[in-house]
Amino acid sequence: MLGTVIFVSRRYGSSSLRRDFGLEIRGTDLFWGFAAVAAALIVSEIVVVVFAGTKFAGSNDQIISQQKGHEAGLVILTLIVELGAPFFEELFFRGFLRTALQERFGAGGAVWLQAGFFGFAHVGESKTAAGNVTVVLALFLVGVVLGYTAKLTRRLGAGMLAHCLFNLVAVASVL
Repeated sequence: MLGTVIFVSRRYGSSSLRRDFGLEIRGTDLFWGFAAVAAALIVSEIVVVVFAGTKFAGSNDQIISQQKGHEAGLVILTLIVELGAPFFEELFFRGFLRTALQERFGAGGAVWLQAGFFGFAHVGESKTAAGNVTVVLALFLVGVVLGYTAKLTRRLGAGMLAHCLFNLVAVASVL
């Protein structure tokens, strides 16, 4: 993901991730980040509740639960989930992909399309094939929230914060 973003910025942009994709953090991003994580938690919980008790109920917690008893693995995985995924995924999906799709599909269409790609990027993370429905739909809606956050703020800082906090809640709920 990072390689793609850097290549595109250097080849077709200004070679500045801040200018090309909004990689910037400001003080107001704290407010927007907390608002976005609240919305993301609400929409994902709605999906979980709607599909609870069905064959489509699923989660993507097994990668974390498999690390129980392996403290070093749990620490490394937590750092990746808490810091790496929010940085790289926000830069790729909300920075690069959303802005690239915006020219062709408009701002709103780009938000929804990048969210679809974000959701489908998490296919296979559920314990069952049918459980992927819940995972993909929940993360699609989280992607919509984060996409509109990037669109509204014109940068990625708030979404990165929200993504970190969302992942923190997910990891804490598994532990």
